[in-house]
Amino acid sequence: MRIAFPEIKIDLVTLGLMIVAVLPWLSELIESAKFPGGWEVKFRDLREAGEKVTSSSEPPPTASHQPPPVTQSQPSYVSVADQDPNLALVGLRIEIEQRIRQLSKRHDLPMNWGSLSKLIRELTRREIIPYGVASGLEDLVAAGNQAAHGASVDPRVADWAITTGPEILAALDALL
Repeated sequence: MRIAFPEIKIDLVTLGLMIVAVLPWLSELIESAKFPGGWEVKFRDLREAGEKVTSSSEPPPTASHQPPPVTQSQPSYVSVADQDPNLALVGLRIEIEQRIRQLSKRHDLPMNWGSLSKLIRELTRREIIPYGVASGLEDLVAAGNQAAHGASVDPRVADWAITTGPEILAALDALL
C-alpha cells in the first residue's frame, strides 16, 4: 500500500480495524470471518438449514396427518433473543428436541437411543421425517450445540430465530 500511496501512513493494526469495521456491510458477500481463538455460527448456514425444514416439511404419504396443535404463546426462547443470540439459538434447539422426542414417542421409538441426531436419523430411516427436513434439523441442532458451548453467534441469528423459528416449529408440529 505504501508503494501506491507513500504519503498515507497506516500501520497493520489500523488496517485490521478498518477491515473489521467494514465486515458488517459485506455480510451478504462474505460467508464468515474467523478470528483466532473463537468459534462462530454462520448466519447464512442457519438460514439455509431453516429453509430446508420449512420447504420440505410435507408429511410422508404413509404418516397419518393431523393439523398442528394451536399454541397460544410464543416459544420460550423468544423472550431472551434480544439479550443474547446464543440463548435464542440454544432455546430453538431445545424446542426442536422436545418435538423430535414427542414424534419419537408417538412412533414407538425407544427413548434411550441417546442423542438427538440418532433420533432424527432413525425417524428419517423410517420415513417419518422427510430427508430434507432431517438435514436442516441436524444443521440447526449442531448450531445450537455450538452456541451452547460458547461459539460466537451473529446478532442477526436472534432476529432469524424469532421470525423463522416458529415456522420451523410449526413444520415439526405438522408431523406430530
